[in-house]
Amino acid sequence: MSGRAQRPVLGVDGCRGAWLAAAVVGDERSARFVGWALGRFADVVAVVVDAEVVAVDIPVGLAATGRRVCDLEGRRALGGRASARLFLVPPRYAVEAPTYGAANDLLRARGEPAVSRQAYALSRAMLEVDAFVADGRVHEVHPDLSFLAMTGHALASKHTRVGRAERVAALAGWLDVRTALTRTPDHAGDDDALDALAAAWTATRVRSGCAISYPADASARWPAIRA
Repeated sequence: MSGRAQRPVLGVDGCRGAWLAAAVVGDERSARFVGWALGRFADVVAVVVDAEVVAVDIPVGLAATGRRVCDLEGRRALGGRASARLFLVPPRYAVEAPTYGAANDLLRARGEPAVSRQAYALSRAMLEVDAFVADGRVHEVHPDLSFLAMTGHALASKHTRVGRAERVAALAGWLDVRTALTRTPDHAGDDDALDALAAAWTATRVRSGCAISYPADASARWPAIRA
């Protein structure tokens, strides 16, 4: 085995107009949180310039028309709880629309399904990350799919006590999650931190080549969700 230290991976959660990243280094099985309330995705990536993989909980890669296959397959994997957890991403022209109303006007005019307010609210973040589509380090993840890969089943809502306990237990086999949570930056909630850690877990799987991909045949690299 090589004695060379592994470069860190980043798990990034986009939430409430801010970015939170969990940096995990090699076999240390410890995490530190970087970034919070940073204005742009580029600022978060710049904090850990030597990150080998950046796994981000935001859509990466936009369709020209219709729905993304990765979203549909991710929902199928999550089962009955999927609709409130994994938003269907609209085509690029709707994401780029200046307002929610304008986005749905464009979709209606082209005979496409409307976009939800929750999904449209991610537009700014999606466009920030879109600038990194060609960056081979950046991969899209969805924490619920990551936890599904960890445990073999969909977990309860992260906003419930049961769901939080399930997530802590799932991550505890991988790193010192309770200590990591004590280091969460001000204003970042535990649910955000757990999502960032789940994304970092998937980042290590991307690095080792064992990540699950939605769709399974992700020969065209974008868009795909890793877990």
